[in-house]
Amino acid sequence: MVAAFFVAAVGAPRILPIRSGATMRAPRLVSTLVLLLSLGLTASLSAQPTPDRTPAAVVGRVAQAPSGAPLPGANVVLRDPATGARRYGTSTDSTGAFELRGVAPGRYRLAVSYVGYAPHVESLALAAGETARDTVALRARSLPQDQVVVTTRRAQPRVAPVTTSSLAADQIDRRLGVRDLPSLLGETPSTTFHSQNGNGIGYSTLRIRGFDQRRIAVSINGVPQNDPEDFNVFWVNLYGMEPSIEDVQVQRGAGSSLYGSVGIGGAINIVTDPFEPEPYARVRVGGGSFDTRRLSVTANSGLLGDHYVLNARVSRVASDGYRENAWAEFTRFFGGLARYGDRSTLTVQAFGGLQRDGLAFRGIPKAANNSDTARRQNPSAVSDDTERFRPPQVHLNHEWRVSPSWTLDQTAFWIKGEGYFDYGAAYRSADYLRLPDDVAVGGTTLSDAERRQPLFTVGLGPDDVILRGVLDQHQVGWIPTVVYEDGTTKTTLGLEARLHRSLRWGRIQEAGPALPDAVVGPDADHRLWQYRGEKIIGSAFVSHLFRPVDRLAVQADLQLTGRRYRFYDERTFDREGFRARTFTVPYLFLNPRLGATLYPDRPLSAYASAAFATREPRRTQLYDGGEGPAGAAPQFEQRDDGSFNYDNPLIEPEHLVDVELGGSLERTRYRLSATLFWMEFWDEIVPSGGVDQFGVPRTGNADRTRHAGLELQGTVQPLPGWTLSGNAMLARTRFVDFTEYRTVGGRARALERDGTPIAASPERLANLRTSYAWHGLRATLHLQAVGRQYVDNSGGRAAALENGDLVLEGRDALTVDPYALLNASLTYEAPSSTPFAGLRLQMTVNNLLDAHVLRHGFRGVGGPRFYPAAPRSSFVELRYTL
Repeated sequence: MVAAFFVAAVGAPRILPIRSGATMRAPRLVSTLVLLLSLGLTASLSAQPTPDRTPAAVVGRVAQAPSGAPLPGANVVLRDPATGARRYGTSTDSTGAFELRGVAPGRYRLAVSYVGYAPHVESLALAAGETARDTVALRARSLPQDQVVVTTRRAQPRVAPVTTSSLAADQIDRRLGVRDLPSLLGETPSTTFHSQNGNGIGYSTLRIRGFDQRRIAVSINGVPQNDPEDFNVFWVNLYGMEPSIEDVQVQRGAGSSLYGSVGIGGAINIVTDPFEPEPYARVRVGGGSFDTRRLSVTANSGLLGDHYVLNARVSRVASDGYRENAWAEFTRFFGGLARYGDRSTLTVQAFGGLQRDGLAFRGIPKAANNSDTARRQNPSAVSDDTERFRPPQVHLNHEWRVSPSWTLDQTAFWIKGEGYFDYGAAYRSADYLRLPDDVAVGGTTLSDAERRQPLFTVGLGPDDVILRGVLDQHQVGWIPTVVYEDGTTKTTLGLEARLHRSLRWGRIQEAGPALPDAVVGPDADHRLWQYRGEKIIGSAFVSHLFRPVDRLAVQADLQLTGRRYRFYDERTFDREGFRARTFTVPYLFLNPRLGATLYPDRPLSAYASAAFATREPRRTQLYDGGEGPAGAAPQFEQRDDGSFNYDNPLIEPEHLVDVELGGSLERTRYRLSATLFWMEFWDEIVPSGGVDQFGVPRTGNADRTRHAGLELQGTVQPLPGWTLSGNAMLARTRFVDFTEYRTVGGRARALERDGTPIAASPERLANLRTSYAWHGLRATLHLQAVGRQYVDNSGGRAAALENGDLVLEGRDALTVDPYALLNASLTYEAPSSTPFAGLRLQMTVNNLLDAHVLRHGFRGVGGPRFYPAAPRSSFVELRYTL
């Protein structure tokens, strides 16, 4: 069913040629690792007969002893008896029941744990096709074993009326390779991804149901990751944390109040849990295309003194990147401590490091995609744009089971961001750079008119003047949550308190002979802009899940949140003189949601939900202080005397009503689900929503937009060892009521966009993955197909003038063509019974057919620009666990 819908959803993407003579740059390590893979596989297979590999299963129930009351949310894990590595895992439902299906026959260690209870460990030998049944009773006492994945901020599948998809630790480990996390999340339903560097290492961006990641609430261990002022998620700052991830849950639709911050398009909740009860050391080394190299060393102490576990990891990744000047060098660290008490768990996790990378923010013209050389071009390469940044984080989590029914979970965190980026400034003017009137630029004194023009118009190139933008910010927060749960009722009460402060400034870093030394460098005291920002966030949220009857679960959520921007300490000059604007803008929102699930925890279940969500504008949409030298004005009502009324912003908050209907069917060999969504969006903030008093287009609100569609997802095991999974989306993302203003022929023109597609929102999307496991070998193919996208809001029809009249012309250059990409991987993990126990070798090949694909596009000042996907590329990695 999924395969058929895959074709129907995507339609007929254009045929992508397979080019001959393609070369890949890879280190000598690749051939060595392939040789080791062959030797290990030969040694393993020659010593073993071919057994029956029909999958087995483990089903059962976890309860409290001696009362027999269920323990929902208990961890149930099957581990390798020799290495302790996790093979299969799940958590119990609201009745304490659990199922582990599709388990390969063999010997395992079954571990069941729950905070405040003694763990249960037993050995299992599963024969082909066997279903083992077990009832586990846990007694309250100290917990010297696996930490429980915190569930207070996560939706419980098949019980909570929420549209979710999850990725477990073993899926992340097998599928990701050397790329960053968005490349894997892009396989989840209704999600697209693109990489500015082309090869998935560096700056990457996600979209869910057509909503950009500024409208997606991302958290790690409950800690919000969206920048409080910009709302963006900088995945590049999180690169290297993937080996610590225990689970990722992706929620589509209006974000749950249980995540603290509300997402418009969805929410991504990441849980890291690297702590294991057994000691081990692990080394990972790999290399591949574009001179990509990775080295990682991890050490885990195992249980110390019946209470403590220490975990530490250091890693380094370096890559030239696919595009010019798209290199990356990431040195990362991770350190963690877990303490398990009689009724509580305390964890401290810290991660960060130094990242240095070449910037590739700007895309390529569409015509460049046809050339192997031209599609690698990067306008930032000429000026050697670079970044140096340190993004450490510290998370402190304490979970205390006060009683069998009451749990207190609280998280405190600190996030720091400090660094700079250097970039060419030939597009800036002499006025923007605050150059004195008598200063010669490139040996020439400029006229008043020339001072207002970009420097390239007076003969300066992009590398003649380099600007440095500096950022120094930090954020602290506390999120306490109280949970009451008695088997049929679950009530969650929580608070969120956050403080974010930032300092931004810029200067002329380099200029060579083009500018005098008096305005260049750190000794010149010639800052072009400087300002401070502050944001205070406070929220209270409550969720109540109850079962009026056994066949029905009802959940009601409510969040009250207040946010306050403060902009202050501005020290900026423009043509009108010194600017020192200060303003404070508060917001207060109420976000409710109500839903119900029919037949929760049953093989066949269905749900319905309705939610309302509101989000304030970004701070730069109120005033972009970095553009102050260019004369940028605050986006507030202007009084007759020219002053601004900071109590009346021109841009309104966004409002969303989200209605979801879904259902799922789970059987031993297959799982299917379907979701219908209708998302009505009012006052969406878009690039051109009106004109100012001078008739100049500005950022503003689109009156009404709509995202509606159907999502399908399924997994099936046609034969033992063979798994087939996929998802597909058919959607309609359109403006319902929107007038866009663009400057055409020197005048601001009103363009009616009612009924046109929303930019960067594909309406057809599908993924298909097939894998086959045999002995320790696993082969996988993944195909992703994405339908047509547009780079602006014109629906592929550009505005132009004809005899003085405004007309619309069809223009293929404004579209991202439909595409399909095929990826493959081959993994060998030596069985514990062989001399190679603890060894894993993996080869990943992306874009197997070597197709020229553009994944995303936008329309900028210089016209449409696009981001290409790298051609065929590979990465081979060896991992050894001792």
